[in-house]
Amino acid sequence: MKKGIIVYNSGMKKVKNLYGVVENLVEAGKKASTECIPIGNGDFVLDYKDKEVSYPILEKIQPDFVLFLDKDLVLARGLEAMGYPIFNSPSAIEICDNKLLTWQALKTISPMAKTLPGPMQYSFYPLSRPFYDQVVSTLGSPFILKEAQGSFGEQVYSISSYEEMNAVLSKINGRPYLFQENISHSFGRDIRVVLVGDEILGAIERRNPKDFRANIALGGTSSPIVLTEEQKSVALEAHRALGLQFSGVDLLYGEQGPLVCEVNSNLSYLGFQQATGIPVGEKILSHILSILP
Repeated sequence: MKKGIIVYNSGMKKVKNLYGVVENLVEAGKKASTECIPIGNGDFVLDYKDKEVSYPILEKIQPDFVLFLDKDLVLARGLEAMGYPIFNSPSAIEICDNKLLTWQALKTISPMAKTLPGPMQYSFYPLSRPFYDQVVSTLGSPFILKEAQGSFGEQVYSISSYEEMNAVLSKINGRPYLFQENISHSFGRDIRVVLVGDEILGAIERRNPKDFRANIALGGTSSPIVLTEEQKSVALEAHRALGLQFSGVDLLYGEQGPLVCEVNSNLSYLGFQQATGIPVGEKILSHILSILP
């Protein structure tokens, strides 16, 4: 019998739709005669021997693989250095968790909205009027300002004025960010494509008539959708380019075709699973077991 650990963020255990993914994978493991043991990142008590950090908890379990559902890159790389097969890989998680890195990795590969990186700030300082004018000249108005790291659409802002831009930057207070073209054709709607291995499991369309962001967490609704061949191609291309074993690729409706919005390596798939009836957890675990040595 194979044995794996599911690493999750200890602070997320009380968030039902996030920890529910962990519970779903544990149940999927039972169906596949595979023991999946959940461990919060805060439960990896450290030891230090011969100039190396080790995790005594793993000596007792000796897992065959790691399903890494957190974004704790130091821990992920530590486990990788110890030789454990990790899914998704730390490098893929790092790129997906940072929208600036995602844009840099995909801008010559996948169609994306026009994007400008924000100047690095250690703490807030107002950007100049000429800088704002150049952003508007490139992206149009209103444009989108996004924190580089964030989830559930909560760190995404529509900007219509110079004053509004600097007010948001003051709120962000030095965290990395980017500017992006507002895809008005996709107002309040997007597509989440779920992929495992090289297979597209399916897709849902998310809609929110009251907000430019379609996220379910912000009041959006979802329903299954049949993808066009172009949508399939764009999603699969982004998934492969980032070296992912499983992912959720978010697409926008561009006037000339689908645009990649972001790629999620740690996807919360329960809503998709409920909407489509597709057992995502079982598919993920089956794929991982198929590629283990």
